[in-house]
Amino acid sequence: MQEKQIVIHYGELSTKGRNRKMFQTRLADQIRHKTSKIEKVKVVPQHDFMYVKWQLMTYEDMVAILKDIPGISRFEPVYEVSKEMGEIEAEALRLFEEIGPKDGESFRIVAKRQDKSFPLKTYDIQRQVGAVVGQAFPVMNVNLKHPDYTLTVQIGVKDQAFLSLQSYQGLQGMPYGSSGKGLLMLSGGFDSPIAGYLMMKRGMELEAVHFASPPYTSPQALEKAKKLTAKLAHYGLPLKLHVVPFTKTQEAIKEHIHDNESMTVMRRIMLRIMDQLLIRQKANAIVNGESLGQVASQTIDSMRVINAVTNSPILRPLIATDKNDIINLAQTIDTYTISNEPYEDCCTVFAPSSPHTKPKEATIEELEDRLDIDSLVSEALAQVETFVIDEDYIQAQAAEFQTLL
Repeated sequence: MQEKQIVIHYGELSTKGRNRKMFQTRLADQIRHKTSKIEKVKVVPQHDFMYVKWQLMTYEDMVAILKDIPGISRFEPVYEVSKEMGEIEAEALRLFEEIGPKDGESFRIVAKRQDKSFPLKTYDIQRQVGAVVGQAFPVMNVNLKHPDYTLTVQIGVKDQAFLSLQSYQGLQGMPYGSSGKGLLMLSGGFDSPIAGYLMMKRGMELEAVHFASPPYTSPQALEKAKKLTAKLAHYGLPLKLHVVPFTKTQEAIKEHIHDNESMTVMRRIMLRIMDQLLIRQKANAIVNGESLGQVASQTIDSMRVINAVTNSPILRPLIATDKNDIINLAQTIDTYTISNEPYEDCCTVFAPSSPHTKPKEATIEELEDRLDIDSLVSEALAQVETFVIDEDYIQAQAAEFQTLL
């Protein structure tokens, strides 16, 4: 069986210097992981591009896998034939027939010769193959500068020639796991999954942290968090989900703190817990879905007071993002329907009716003296429950449900 192959272009990775090999290794490992359940593939890194070679799965299946892997700028299926012009021309016609050119579309042929002894020069290859394609598809025009389709013909150094016609856009960004580890504060809303996705695109390894307050929050709210984690795992590796029991803390806040200051105190305690989890999980930063001015706790004054309890880096990839753009991204990565489920998280359940948008740090510190914060943080950390969620979690839960019917 003839080997299939795709060439991957790095894009931003090409600017890396002596540590480029680390980025290439991360990307290769991710490709192997994503294809491991289907078949074993060969990944061959080169200086400015990478070959992926396999036998069994279709090109369409491989394209579907590669398009969702961070670190890939673009990629092209490559088809191998012998270095006979008749076979090259026949393969060129087959590729164009496959896409079905429409009236008025344009094409060009780009030839490259690794084998300088090949009897035809580059220009002759382009002219000969172009003439065959133009005759077979008279609806197309030749456009050498901005064509709809570019057919690349590469004459190899051995007995093969390689043709590619379609180019696919990748996610771009950096390979997963190449930019340190972050802990994502994952609620059940629209914003935090998108924040996690954007950081994964920048190469950050993630673990998710969900604050749960049963019985005020339901099992369905926790299930939402698990399903959102599964959607994020699609763009990396299986993710850990740490579930922090937060009921006792929120009950204490409800009893001792003014309603309009309760959100600020709650967020400050969350960050204290996140600080300890960073140390425990050997992570580098906190990631959240805050967007400036979206809610009371996300005004610049609120964030300053809330941040005062931690020196850890807090990454906010959505800080200047419009809500409509966040919703559009949620639809793109398929988290919209899950986030839209009517199961409230702990922030929503205990949301104050009139939260202060300009809290005073001194006032908040005085209010916090009413709470045994160290004890609340320690008790919550001692009861954290951790799950490992892979991208097949939702399908597995659905299949398990079917067996019960």
